[in-house]
Amino acid sequence: MAAPRKPRKKSPLVATTVSAWEDDPGDGVRLTRPAPDLSKRPLAFSFPRPASPPGMYQPGTVEFRYWTAAEALRRGADYWAARVPLSKWEVGAVLKVLLDEGTDLNAYYDRQALNFFHGPSPTGTVYSGESPDIVCHEMGHALLDSFKPQLWGAASHEVAAFHESFGDISAIMSALQLRSLRSAILVDTGGHLYRSSRLSRLAEQLGAAIRAQSPDAVDPDCLRNAVNSFTYQDPINLPQGAPASQLSSERHSFLRAFRGAFFVALGSMLAAVAATPRTPTEQELASVSNDLAGILVAGVKAAPVVSNWYAQVAAAMVQAAGAVSNKYPPILKGVFVRRSILSLQSASSLTAFGPSIAAFAARSPREEQGVLARAALPATQYGLDMPLFVETPSHARAFLATAAAADATQIEPANAVTAARAFVDDLFRRGRVDYGKVGRPEARLEHGRRLRSHRLVEEAAGIRLERVLFDCSGPTIEHVKYRAADGPSANLCRPRSPAKRNS
Repeated sequence: MAAPRKPRKKSPLVATTVSAWEDDPGDGVRLTRPAPDLSKRPLAFSFPRPASPPGMYQPGTVEFRYWTAAEALRRGADYWAARVPLSKWEVGAVLKVLLDEGTDLNAYYDRQALNFFHGPSPTGTVYSGESPDIVCHEMGHALLDSFKPQLWGAASHEVAAFHESFGDISAIMSALQLRSLRSAILVDTGGHLYRSSRLSRLAEQLGAAIRAQSPDAVDPDCLRNAVNSFTYQDPINLPQGAPASQLSSERHSFLRAFRGAFFVALGSMLAAVAATPRTPTEQELASVSNDLAGILVAGVKAAPVVSNWYAQVAAAMVQAAGAVSNKYPPILKGVFVRRSILSLQSASSLTAFGPSIAAFAARSPREEQGVLARAALPATQYGLDMPLFVETPSHARAFLATAAAADATQIEPANAVTAARAFVDDLFRRGRVDYGKVGRPEARLEHGRRLRSHRLVEEAAGIRLERVLFDCSGPTIEHVKYRAADGPSANLCRPRSPAKRNS
């Protein structure tokens, strides 16, 4: 007779869901989501420290911050991977995520990793990596860099501001993948999407922390609000800095003209296709947002990198919209004209641009669209005794699209060198350039503890200006950034070397 079987030990249950913020900690709305697979291709992520097991952790814990960031990044990357023709990130198959690199009210992407920090606020410590708004904004930089790498080094106000605008749009589109948020936003806005809401407000918690130190640096209720009244102005003629209530050439300020137009278009397109325009459904919102994201990607692909980049993208978006729905082109033209991103003359001529736009879009974004030309700028006013080489917004124009001045006349685009020179002047005036060991110390411009977005690299023929990073909050406050091991006295205003970062 066979011996009786011993009862099997029950396997411990493995959690398959996580608790996370829906959009930003400042809103305080939590949700339960499936545990994300960060290794999923084509857009995979890695966190250097061992992952906490999935679970329903409480806000304020390291585990909760980890899974909030992981869930938001996976959700956003899966969304964009279905719309952008990518097989990997610009940095390779896996994008590193560093959730707490020290003290700073900021976050940045530097072609090595997504970098996040912590800092003080009136209500306690703020972690930028805990906000889905911020992590999806930084992921947007990485995505656009992978899709249109020529934008990274282009010396252009409009190109740099668009990179920031795309980051904000990435945060909006990633949030709209949540049915719970879509439903809540439609209720909060009464079906009129272009109203201030949790969707339009970016990074409420970080904005409040920055506002406590610099009251006029950010919007009154968040870092930046997509519901705004800013219209296009030639950035070369704008001040290099201004309070948040005004427009300046600084990229975090200037981005708001394009981002505002995009958000108006989203609401207008939703009203146009909804079965009941006054009460659109969350399914209709999801569908329209998918359409607009695809139109934006097509516009970026088709636009040559030139000095008036906003107008090129807008024109290409209008052209691409016709292939999606005949309702969309008139809406987009109306929005871009009202925001002065397109002139009346350009908007009325877009049909004629069609073949040229399509031909340029058919080229490979990495190669056949052309490498940006370098120009040598005289640089004695920067404290340099050799020419400064910069990448100019110099693609051949496949079509001419122009923005509009306040009197509705067309704005003649600046030539590539003029646009680059104005951009570089502003960089040095804001203290955003790291001299490193280039030039004589007594001839340099010193701006204190500022995070540098560019650095100087000495070459045989001169000095090259190189972009280092895109950061989230901009030079609104003096940045004090250090690793815990270094202590608060360590001045690490420039990003660490690749060797240290990858250790």
